[in-house]
Amino acid sequence: SYDQFANGTHPQTIAMTQASGRPIQVATVVGHLLDALEHGRAVDLHRLSSASPPPTKAEWEQLARCEVETCINVTEDPATSQNGERFTITNFLLPIMGTDFAAKEYKQRTPEESEKFSKWCKLLKYYLAFRRVGVE
Repeated sequence: SYDQFANGTHPQTIAMTQASGRPIQVATVVGHLLDALEHGRAVDLHRLSSASPPPTKAEWEQLARCEVETCINVTEDPATSQNGERFTITNFLLPIMGTDFAAKEYKQRTPEESEKFSKWCKLLKYYLAFRRVGVE
């Protein structure tokens, strides 16, 4: 994904033209590119944002609130960043999604809840990558 993006290919095109012949989600490509950023690779964030917008200032503040309220240090090892426990997205987003959502099994979520969770997961990918490279 990274090499294709660095050569000017849009994330949507990368997602649809995998070597395996099976397409992947654009969010997966965006995740790969944000991983590359975390590993010190240059990523054109303006181009990336055309495929998946980063958090707005208000959304960033909500994600920062989650970090404080859940006591999860997103810059630490994901295996132990939650007070010695493994990091989970559901636990991190608890202040936004609520305890009722967190208590539900995946199949019990309403379409609206699933859509909201998906939105926040995409925004969280940006937040995690940016925080891990030193953005406050």
